[in-house]
Amino acid sequence: MDKLNEILIGAVAVVGGFLTKRIYSNHDALSDRITALEKTVVKKIDLEPLERTTDMILTHIINSK
Repeated sequence: MDKLNEILIGAVAVVGGFLTKRIYSNHDALSDRITALEKTVVKKIDLEPLERTTDMILTHIINSK
């Protein structure tokens, strides 16, 4: 009976370890994907200098003609 309990506890520990590893592995992969996405996403604050430059160019072109 004790041997059966040890086997069941061992099996639960192995399954629990496997599930925990899978969950944290998926979490790490998702975190890496989000970090990579944040590096490529352009925010409105990033576009303001570009918008001002474009406005200056258009104003110059309109005033030149």
